[in-house]
Amino acid sequence: MLSQTSIQSLIDQIEQVARETDFSGIVSIFQADSPLYERAFGYRDIPNQIPNSTATRFGIASGTKFFTALGIGRLIDQGRISLETQVGELSPAYTGFIDPRATIRHLLTHTSGIYDYFDEEIEQDFDNFFVSIPWYRLETPSDYWPLFEGQAAKFQPGERFSYSNGGYVFLGILVEKITGQRYRDFMQEQVFQPADMPQTGFYALNNLPANTALGYLEDRQTTNLYNLPIRGGGDGGLFTTAADLRSFWRNLFLNRILSPELTAVFLQTHERFNEKTGYGCGLYKRLDDSLFSIVGGDAGVGFDSRHFIGQKISASILSNTTNGEEDLRQVVMDFFDKMA
Repeated sequence: MLSQTSIQSLIDQIEQVARETDFSGIVSIFQADSPLYERAFGYRDIPNQIPNSTATRFGIASGTKFFTALGIGRLIDQGRISLETQVGELSPAYTGFIDPRATIRHLLTHTSGIYDYFDEEIEQDFDNFFVSIPWYRLETPSDYWPLFEGQAAKFQPGERFSYSNGGYVFLGILVEKITGQRYRDFMQEQVFQPADMPQTGFYALNNLPANTALGYLEDRQTTNLYNLPIRGGGDGGLFTTAADLRSFWRNLFLNRILSPELTAVFLQTHERFNEKTGYGCGLYKRLDDSLFSIVGGDAGVGFDSRHFIGQKISASILSNTTNGEEDLRQVVMDFFDKMA
């Protein structure tokens, strides 16, 4: 049980670090439906000094991947594919850049060996990364297809773990191929609605809805409009709010997004990193199942959201600056990690 003294100590640390680092974003900590702490800092529009609020939408970068995984899970629950479906069964065009024997499970767990258009084992400079297709032409996962054609796979399926942006874009492509829908429309109907996330969506960077934070590069002056795909896809680019994330965690564990059986499979440890942490299908976890987390970092985005099972605590940090969540993550997450 958290004491008022310990909560106040955490709040003091958060606010001190936020001041020292000029944090821009939201820190939101809830236990069940009761707020322990929630506050917005900084500006969603820096030149015009328009402040962030606790209802502001933020980009979550690679936090998107678990939602893509849940979209695939919906197709599995509907019987349209299975975890063991091989990509070669879906189309003869899926070869070269990936071994056709790679399965949906391999893709979800970053073990498929697929070619990665943004290979983070090589590229770490989010603010200065570009691809051969102009960002403004990447509206939906299928628009990435030319980046895969003619490329070679990295390794054989199941050989090792290799975090793959390309693998999750490809999962988005598969959603569009299997359903005949645009990825973002499918996700809205099949994931965000069951999760009760009304303020969440794949919004175009040049046409953001009201109360959405602009993303800023490390100089805190330049927006990320020309540094990211115009609209998010399978590996990143989703926008959401702190309230929607609380709803998401609640509905995930109430099995309102996937069936109880498939939820359990997705939350299993599929890959181990060390004696404490591992990876499920699209999210990080403690091996003892006490903690699950989704994280993301990109040009103009810093994101970390975690759910502590035993304490029923959801803690989210959303920032509209590159890696802006990092300093506060150490304060907030370290505090609760000790409890997990």
